[in-house]
Amino acid sequence: MKRLVLFAWACLCCLMAPAQTELYQRYASQPNVKVASVTGFAIDSTSRADVTVIAAEDDGGWEWMKREFHIGDLSPEQQASLREGYDAVLFARRNRSNPSENAPIVGENIDIAASCYMGISYLNRAVYVFCADTEEQYDAIVALLIKKIMHQSR
Repeated sequence: MKRLVLFAWACLCCLMAPAQTELYQRYASQPNVKVASVTGFAIDSTSRADVTVIAAEDDGGWEWMKREFHIGDLSPEQQASLREGYDAVLFARRNRSNPSENAPIVGENIDIAASCYMGISYLNRAVYVFCADTEEQYDAIVALLIKKIMHQSR
């Protein structure tokens, strides 16, 4: 979790990074949210991905994000945990060019080249969009997100 929190902090502090992603351009002008992107973020010692973070600045921004990314409400138990400082983290495969849509399917498989992983942090009121090139990189992203979930459950 420390790595992801430090990453989010660094992204939000560096909004003027020179190489912004298409997703950054898509959401940068949205009011009540901050957007940052990092290309080539190290997921682990061998995997890199482009990451775009969209974080709500206030309740209006969070409500927009919930509508835009189809973020559901938490159960009463999850809300109580959130009030105690425990995060509710969810992740899903989505469309790379429009993470508000499901991942595209080709035949019976997800189109890896046209998909991304979107992680949602209810505690930080943020969406993390990870775009990679290979299934191995996506496996590393899932491992990172699961690690965050496991750390929060302790």
